[in-house]
Amino acid sequence: MARTVLRGRSTVVEIEPGRQTCIIGERCNALGYRSVRESVEAGDYDLVAKRAERQIAAGADVINVNMVGMSVTERRALPQAVESIAAAVDAPLSIDFGDPDALREALRIVPGRALINSVNGESNKLEPTLELAREYDAAVIAMPSDNRGIPDSAGRRLETAERIVRRAADFGMSVDDLIFDAISIGVATDPGAGHVTFETCRLLRRELGANVVLGASNASFGLPRRRTLDAAYLAMAIASGMNVALTDPTLPVLKWSLLSADCCMGHDVYGGRYIQSFRAQQAGQAEVRS
Repeated sequence: MARTVLRGRSTVVEIEPGRQTCIIGERCNALGYRSVRESVEAGDYDLVAKRAERQIAAGADVINVNMVGMSVTERRALPQAVESIAAAVDAPLSIDFGDPDALREALRIVPGRALINSVNGESNKLEPTLELAREYDAAVIAMPSDNRGIPDSAGRRLETAERIVRRAADFGMSVDDLIFDAISIGVATDPGAGHVTFETCRLLRRELGANVVLGASNASFGLPRRRTLDAAYLAMAIASGMNVALTDPTLPVLKWSLLSADCCMGHDVYGGRYIQSFRAQQAGQAEVRS
């Protein structure tokens, strides 16, 4: 089974099938959160640093940072955001990118071992990103899609993932250095989307022994009570083999869905993390009351 190791300044995060789900906090994202975008465009990076702190306090293991889609260039914003977050929290960073030059600048200054988010099987994008990963000793989230788009079956997604593994080997990388995105698609737009994604999780785990990531928020797009659906989706994904969740742990419904699913699957031995999280929540409530 794959064993992916990420590092912050001193914190080490080990990701491996059968262990507790690794939580990647998604909230330091200028593309998805207007408040982040407006703050960074104004030259203020305090908000992203505070968001990182809150996510770590809520149980995140890794912080994702995304500075795509602003009036400020990504080449300027991404390294500054990485620097601000790394100064605020001692956790590994997942670096989302659109501009490869911005990614290079971010990798150059990030402490520890980062996670690149993400690459797919398109040859013109895959090889340059793998080269950067090798140069800066980073792990990579790999999406099993290619020039033909997102495969519509779990079997074809597995075939694409296998091609990515073979190409990564040419760069001295193994499945330990890759976390595969099983690809979450809105269930309101495709009735078979959830089934294909969960089957992809199972195949990636069984055939490659891979670590598997999903972002649940895509699944609920266009539906009411989105967080309720996201919580159910995350639990079902864990039961199918997902062990890395890109999500918002500051939302209790999502956090407790992850913790509960890990308990039920035996990944959280004797409910240790579940109990620790409950006690921390109780202590926080008592502090507020006092």
